[in-house]
Amino acid sequence: MRRAVVAALIVTLACGPKRPPPGFAPDPGLVEQIRELRMSTSIRACPGEAFGAAYTAVLNDGSLVPFETRYDKDNPPRLHVVFLMRSSNDATSLECGGWSATRDPLATAITGFRLSATLKAKPSITTSTVVAPDYTCLQHAFGFRGAGAGASGPQVTVRLGILRSPFFDRLLVAGIEVEDAPPYYVLADARAVPPSDWLIIEARGSRGSRGADGATGVAGTSGQAGCPGGAGGPGGAGGNGSAGGPGGRGGQVTIIAPAEEPFLAGLVDAQVPGGEGGDGGAGGKGGAGGKGGAAEPANDPRCVAGTAGAAGPPGAKGQDGRDGQPGTRPQIVTVPTRDVWGMRIPPSLAELIDYRPTRRR
Repeated sequence: MRRAVVAALIVTLACGPKRPPPGFAPDPGLVEQIRELRMSTSIRACPGEAFGAAYTAVLNDGSLVPFETRYDKDNPPRLHVVFLMRSSNDATSLECGGWSATRDPLATAITGFRLSATLKAKPSITTSTVVAPDYTCLQHAFGFRGAGAGASGPQVTVRLGILRSPFFDRLLVAGIEVEDAPPYYVLADARAVPPSDWLIIEARGSRGSRGADGATGVAGTSGQAGCPGGAGGPGGAGGNGSAGGPGGRGGQVTIIAPAEEPFLAGLVDAQVPGGEGGDGGAGGKGGAGGKGGAAEPANDPRCVAGTAGAAGPPGAKGQDGRDGQPGTRPQIVTVPTRDVWGMRIPPSLAELIDYRPTRRR
């Protein structure tokens, strides 16, 4: 039975290209027999990713009729997902019956992904479900650079704490702040993360500026007309490219962990390399050789035109800039748990911080 449900969920994410026509509707007699609507989904879903769903109608006699995701005009399905009105504040309904989970992990940390489906032709037939969040798909490596050529890497602050939710008794929350930008949050099951280097943060200096290209050499002078014509002058040498600028110094990473669980700081692998040196400018092209002088008089077979001058040599490429120096060692600060999150706490995080599980009697 479980294999059949999984297969159905996969189908909902890969429906056929043909959609039912606008006037396609369920048979009223069939609608009258429907007493219940069921929705089967993934057990867990990751923020920002799509997941499948299958829908089934239960008739008065207990028989089951699935809502199809494909349409064949020669053999139209009895029920189709277009007959359903699907809604959620936590996910976007997809054309083929599946859902796309909202990207912000904090938004659904307490509620999960709440989904509902209603039969349009019989609004009293409705169903809903909650899909638990899963954070294994979230990104764990982030790279940031300084702004502008040769600029130092940014100041990055990482805040770590263990909270609770209805789905995890130990929920690891990491807030990443880059300069004055709003924090970005990563969540994980604290019981499943590795003991170190779970979160990789790189604050790299920016690449150095590229050197200017050398100027093109001047063209050679044209030869004088005569018998024979004078040779054209050689072109001038191209200018050398200038050196590339140095890379920016690496940034600074500050890790703030609760004093009650200071080992959380070890989950962060902070890297502060300097930026790459800028490329040297290209050498300028050599100047074109001058044209040979014309033969005069032109009707005298003994008179020939002068030879063209040689093109000038190209300039040399400029030296590449040196790489920037690495930033300072990461700074680790431990504070009481209540002070970990600083002053910029979004409402969804505040709700998670204040969450207390309801005790069963």
